[in-house]
Amino acid sequence: MNGPDHRCAVLGDPISHSLSPLLHRSAYAALGLDGWRYDRVRMDADDLADFIHGLDPSWAGLSLTMPLKSAVGPLGGFCDCWSKTLGVANTAVFQQGGHAKGLSLYNTDVEGIVAALLEVADRCRADEDPEDLAALLEAAGQGRQGQLPGQPYGRAQALVIGNGNTAESAFCALKVLGVERVDLLARNPEHCDHLLDLASRLELPKPTVIAMGQAEAADKGLTRADIVVSTLPSGAADPLADLLSTAEAPEAKEADDGGRLGPVLLDVVYDPRPTPLMKAFCRRPGARTISGERMLLYQAVRQVALMTDRPLATIPVSAMDQALREA
Repeated sequence: MNGPDHRCAVLGDPISHSLSPLLHRSAYAALGLDGWRYDRVRMDADDLADFIHGLDPSWAGLSLTMPLKSAVGPLGGFCDCWSKTLGVANTAVFQQGGHAKGLSLYNTDVEGIVAALLEVADRCRADEDPEDLAALLEAAGQGRQGQLPGQPYGRAQALVIGNGNTAESAFCALKVLGVERVDLLARNPEHCDHLLDLASRLELPKPTVIAMGQAEAADKGLTRADIVVSTLPSGAADPLADLLSTAEAPEAKEADDGGRLGPVLLDVVYDPRPTPLMKAFCRRPGARTISGERMLLYQAVRQVALMTDRPLATIPVSAMDQALREA
């Protein structure tokens, strides 16, 4: 495809480790979008508004990571289910080119988490029929639990580690997956009121909040949960890995269908991988772990669709997945 250049980028700090350029560029190549460019830009919250206001009309969209997912809110309008629910966005699309006016905001993290957890449960694959995968992502992105494939996590007990923006998305994703309750393990339990309020709005039972420094309670939370989602940055969960390494592994539970219901860990970190927490978690009988690049892949699919203005089912997920695996 020939024509004027279109620019996109991922913004945040730190940003040098981001695999988003790999995913988006591989999609552009598969789609034949020769005039499209995707970069990394190191950015803090204080500079975000000036940066956006200074962009020219060639800019099509932005991916936003920490600490910008909340900061972008005043600069545009929330346009999908989860950005409106949370007031948090990881995707910004320019409707009128390179400035805050007409900036549409979306949150694709929720469907990224849902798809990653369904993938480890063998209910989702990047190389499956594009229409089916698009329908799954659409259902997750709109909170339509009844349209997901089966209920592999129905009545499960979940634990979210962390209390930032990604933890909020994890609560929403676990609600969509039909879990029975979600508890919370945080470094700063006094800063969790927003998650308690979110659980109430999602009609989840009031979470038990556990401090990471409370070793015995943290040990019980980690070893009893059917699903654990760690949203902490790289290295921050290492003390929990040490705790799990010395804990007595619990017996495996029996699933209702007579099979083994192995515990699942999604660690949103993808550098390093596997993380120390993933390695320690594998001591649990039947444990399955998945690292953050799988969430990153699936949240990027709708980002590419939004920024290039193409139907979700036309986005080359297999090519993006292949590039990710080769990297």
